[in-house]
Amino acid sequence: MTIHITRVLAIISLILLLSLFAPACRATPTPLPNVHFRIGSADSTQYIAREAAAAYRRAHPGATFDFFTTNSTMSLRQFAFGQYDLTFVERNPRADELERARATAFELGRDGVYVIVHPSNPLQHITRDDLRKILSGEIYRWSQLNLEPPGGQDSIQVLVREDGSGMRAVIEEKIMRGARTTPTALLQPTNLDMLDYVSEHPNSIGYVAANIWDNNAHTRPLGIDGSTPARESIAAGTYPLVQTVFLIVPQTPNPNVNSFVEFLASDDGRAALYRRISALPPK
Repeated sequence: MTIHITRVLAIISLILLLSLFAPACRATPTPLPNVHFRIGSADSTQYIAREAAAAYRRAHPGATFDFFTTNSTMSLRQFAFGQYDLTFVERNPRADELERARATAFELGRDGVYVIVHPSNPLQHITRDDLRKILSGEIYRWSQLNLEPPGGQDSIQVLVREDGSGMRAVIEEKIMRGARTTPTALLQPTNLDMLDYVSEHPNSIGYVAANIWDNNAHTRPLGIDGSTPARESIAAGTYPLVQTVFLIVPQTPNPNVNSFVEFLASDDGRAALYRRISALPPK
């Protein structure tokens, strides 16, 4: 089941109300003074997870956290095996994944996937059609786009993420549309690896999560089909490469997980999420 996180407040309020009629010895759904969380995340959501945890700790100083980062698919699997108390992913979980994990998905907001090049690259905007041709290898030289080769290197080096990455899924769905990625593409296991490679190789092109790009001075995001890569265009729905961020929790969460989810729906929690997520659902 997938729902907006702001709707959880009514559910939690009902649970709290019912607990008033339970025996006095029953624990109320509030966190213990020294609660510990095991938080999973996709590579693209790790900063979101840490931002949320830091804000929660300010409200609950006794809370401690361990963080585990992989990709969305693996994070969902490990959650299903009980390795995490909750996890942040950047794609819509499939019904079978949620059923296997006995989990609920809360939609936290939307983040962009930015296509990045080296700052010396004269390219500023690109169409989805030309981007597909580059990623598939049909266009393999910058001069084919009537561009001066960046850094004097005309050959295009394509960078991609691994299968299971939510960002890879966005690119496959919105750009590739069944086309195969060029066999000369280089696999980059993380967003930071992608940023590092592009910053050091003027002829390369790759993609990163907007919340991790975060005004990186050594790379530059491209406009897509006339839309600017910016928080405002993501929120307005005009930027085409967008991924949805979800928080995955057990269908029957314990009081501490309830407390964490309730906090994220609060003003302080939403403020923490907005520091990293481009667009939040209405409150």
